[in-house]
Amino acid sequence: MIYLDNNATTRVDPAVRDAMLPWLDDHYGNPSAGYRFGKESRKAIEAAREKVAALIGAHPEEIVFTSGGTESSNAAIRSALSYTPEKSLLTTAVEHSAVFEIAESLDEDPTVSDQGLNPVQSSGIPCLVEWKEALASEKYGVASIIWANNETGVISPIAEAAEIAAEHKVYFHTDAVQAVGKIPVDVGNIPIHALSLSAHKMHGPKGIGALYLDRHSRFHPSVIGGGQENNRRSGTENVPGIVGLGVAAELAASRLEEAAKISSLRDRFETRVIDSAEGIEANGAGAERLPNTSNLYFSGVDGEGLLILLDEAGVCCSPGSACSTGSVQPSRIIRAMGHSSSRARSSVRFSLSRHTTEEGIDEAIAIIKKAVSKLRVVLPSGSRVISSTRRN
Repeated sequence: MIYLDNNATTRVDPAVRDAMLPWLDDHYGNPSAGYRFGKESRKAIEAAREKVAALIGAHPEEIVFTSGGTESSNAAIRSALSYTPEKSLLTTAVEHSAVFEIAESLDEDPTVSDQGLNPVQSSGIPCLVEWKEALASEKYGVASIIWANNETGVISPIAEAAEIAAEHKVYFHTDAVQAVGKIPVDVGNIPIHALSLSAHKMHGPKGIGALYLDRHSRFHPSVIGGGQENNRRSGTENVPGIVGLGVAAELAASRLEEAAKISSLRDRFETRVIDSAEGIEANGAGAERLPNTSNLYFSGVDGEGLLILLDEAGVCCSPGSACSTGSVQPSRIIRAMGHSSSRARSSVRFSLSRHTTEEGIDEAIAIIKKAVSKLRVVLPSGSRVISSTRRN
């Protein structure tokens, strides 16, 4: 198997797994208990909190453990909106569904007068001129921009967007799920009120994430009960998961310099695939992108059919967001960049990790070339086969 879908999820690092095992076995005490057995779990949680905070330049008390990126984004945005009920959310057309669907739900809410989707350039970079104009209108109390897009890897101008929000005294959140652990992220240098991250995007376990909350900002919890996480997210903590996230964060911080190696592999892969046949282009080319991500458009090729052939040949990749796999709808991210539905249906995402090898890349290139050639013979240019096969 050649795994090139690391934006969907990553392999758990052996060091992360080994660190989690004791908390699944002998050290099972409830971290809220007052006796020593429980206090061991509490100590492990706080140690992990320090590691996550260090990765993004935050203070440990600003880290709230959650079930993952989706919960983190929902909690931050809904809390912020509750403090500005007369105003709405400004976000972009290329957000992950965890944020995008909040914006859509506000559009359906009769009590909300307006919600905005800021446009992006053809490269996928949010348009800051329009962003500034929208925030100057005073319609919005909350603004959110994805740090790095999950489908194209395009990196947003977060510092500039956050500064503009600060100028207009607007609460600023960023979905940094794909960015944290892959590129440097430092909330200490940017006026960010909230940031979402997830363990399984950086070789940690699934089902655990964190929400950075600026210590000077108000927060209304969406999950209440026992008052865990300093009354910001109730429920008995997932100790093994939190420990795993802490170790994953620590490892990611020590391996950020590997980005250059991964980027070199990505460029080699992208260049050789594009050169292998006519009509292949990179979506987001020209923009700053995550070092591991390549979203390719294969002209005249049915993307769903290509995915099936690659899967049969042992190459794992994706049509876009893993959250929307199985959907027959073309990627809204590619369409938001001004491209046609046809191009969106013919685009495939490949995402590498530090476990990706040169041999694997070269083998994948050969497999892709063969599959594209086969589909172009079977499928006449400009047509598309609608497959009943659903990828779950």
